[in-house]
Amino acid sequence: MASIFIHNLEVPTSIGITEEERSSVQTLKVSIDIETDLSAVCKSDDVQDTIDYAAVAESVKALGGTERNTIEKFAEDTAQMVLKDFQPDRVIVTVCKFILPDTEGVSVTIMRP
Repeated sequence: MASIFIHNLEVPTSIGITEEERSSVQTLKVSIDIETDLSAVCKSDDVQDTIDYAAVAESVKALGGTERNTIEKFAEDTAQMVLKDFQPDRVIVTVCKFILPDTEGVSVTIMRP
């Protein structure tokens, strides 16, 4: 087994518990660990034999177009989309939001088979 890892993808979105917080776009940082068998692409060197990480990134950015209350929901929606559309063995999604003062951020990590 191997992983394709997207580090800190910047995703603009409207997210937050209050209407005031959701009224302005915030940038989340999303990291995605896509566990899959890479043996075919390692032999063929053909992008058709792997998960297209650029397509994953664009799909995650598209999820940012929908308003949500929590980063937990954004992480779950991202994990479910990756599983459905790209069919890895497992996905781990970490979503970081920059909202609390005196912190570098607050993050949630979700693992789905």
